[in-house]
Amino acid sequence: MQRILLASLLFVTLSAEKCNSEQAGAAGMAKVLDTKWVLQSLGENAISMPDGEPAPWLRFMKDGNSLEGHGGCNQLMGSFALEGDKLSFPGGVGSTKKYCANTMATETAFLGALKRVDGFKLDGGLLKLMGGEQELATLKSE
Repeated sequence: MQRILLASLLFVTLSAEKCNSEQAGAAGMAKVLDTKWVLQSLGENAISMPDGEPAPWLRFMKDGNSLEGHGGCNQLMGSFALEGDKLSFPGGVGSTKKYCANTMATETAFLGALKRVDGFKLDGGLLKLMGGEQELATLKSE
């Protein structure tokens, strides 16, 4: 009888934990969508843009799983897949093809980081793009 009671208690506890994590995942996804996320750092390096140049940013659109943004020089576009804390860019992130000498290094590094993203974490108003356990980029909601 005690085993049945213990098994039932364990089942209820694990079921409640799964529901809580699913709700947290759904809430996290809702916070990510339709928000402009401005790049703050790549890895552990804060970004610094030349005067008058906008910082790179991304927006994950709720309708159609499309993505738009700016890399520092070029417009960004593509699609994304978001499930729980997993994030990917099937087909990659595309861009227009302008050359901007003052911002290309930042844009190239940002696009390189996006290729390695497989998840995300929300930390207050920050979106941390993850590659495994490594923080690849940090963006701030605007």
